[in-house]
Amino acid sequence: MQNFTVSDIEIINDVIQHADAVMSEGYTLLPDFDHLPKDIKEKLDEGIYTVGESKQVDGNLRAVILDEEGARVKDITLKQVHTDPDSLATTRRITTQLQMRQISAKLDDIQELQSYQVDRDRDRDIVTPLLNARDYVLRAQEQIDEQEQKQLLRKASDQLTSAINAAYTDICTSAEHLEKMTRRPIFRQNKEIMNYMGFITRDLQMATKFVGVHMHVLDYIRDSDGARLVADRYQHVLQDFFTRRIGKQQQTISELLHMNFPYTSENQNSWYYLSQEIKPRLNAGAFLQDNKVLLVSMEDSDDKK
Repeated sequence: MQNFTVSDIEIINDVIQHADAVMSEGYTLLPDFDHLPKDIKEKLDEGIYTVGESKQVDGNLRAVILDEEGARVKDITLKQVHTDPDSLATTRRITTQLQMRQISAKLDDIQELQSYQVDRDRDRDIVTPLLNARDYVLRAQEQIDEQEQKQLLRKASDQLTSAINAAYTDICTSAEHLEKMTRRPIFRQNKEIMNYMGFITRDLQMATKFVGVHMHVLDYIRDSDGARLVADRYQHVLQDFFTRRIGKQQQTISELLHMNFPYTSENQNSWYYLSQEIKPRLNAGAFLQDNKVLLVSMEDSDDKK
């Protein structure tokens, strides 16, 4: 059966349905082509020989084989086969099931390729810029010339900006799709919902780490205004994450995660508790506007600043 394709089974089914047969008390008489001489079978397959047409009933065939000139070459015997009334329906069902399995397998392949493409896009937009920034920082550490160090660190800053912005935009995009997927009370696509929640949580975690690294790089090159802008942007994203309502149900991103996250006994309601902890600080005002922030960094011994 492994060598049979769906098309082969369909052909067999067509042959069974359209074969000229005589039905008699649960038995079928089928032409026996298997026991024909090899040379006659070959010429019959090539179309040189043909099955004779009935001279009495128009459209019927005779159990004889004719050559190219219409002369009788060989008689065809009939073999008796037990007839199963359900065989045709069974064949159709098997064919349909095999077709469904093939379609399902192809859809699985397509989904896997899509999942791979999504992961590759995330690597390209988020992970690769971070790795580029790391390489620039490592190269800056090996430089003696201060101007060359700053130039490399500014390139690292540009890569970190790209990675952080990609993480921010991906949070918004994933949240919009998550909101659409969770509108249905039943027949939810749980796998896709879990994927979107995973994207959001990883993006928020990576953005938090990237912002810390970015501020440290900007502080090292004494770009305090740039560091403040990075921190302000991060706070604004957090405020949207916990307070801005989206979609028809008007839920925040944190509420969407809370309502759909697969909690366990160890992390029960963790998104709710995190939201309750963060919201008072956001409502009290901007972190960097209402509170003093001290950036501690190491300076050279001869640096008087």
